[in-house]
Amino acid sequence: MHDSPMGVTPESTTEHASRLQHITVEQDDVAACTMFPQHADENAAATQWITATADSFVSLEDRR
Repeated sequence: MHDSPMGVTPESTTEHASRLQHITVEQDDVAACTMFPQHADENAAATQWITATADSFVSLEDRR
């Protein structure tokens, strides 16, 4: 891997760790996954999140 002109080494999509955490909760047979920044402080965690349910996700293989 080579440094970019700005001196930053780009990360491979297969090498970097996720910057998100998630919590999955199942209630009434519906699973909801909430994702948020891994190192968010309390204020950021209150506003920087997204929740998805099963019908929000698609198979990567089906989309290729």
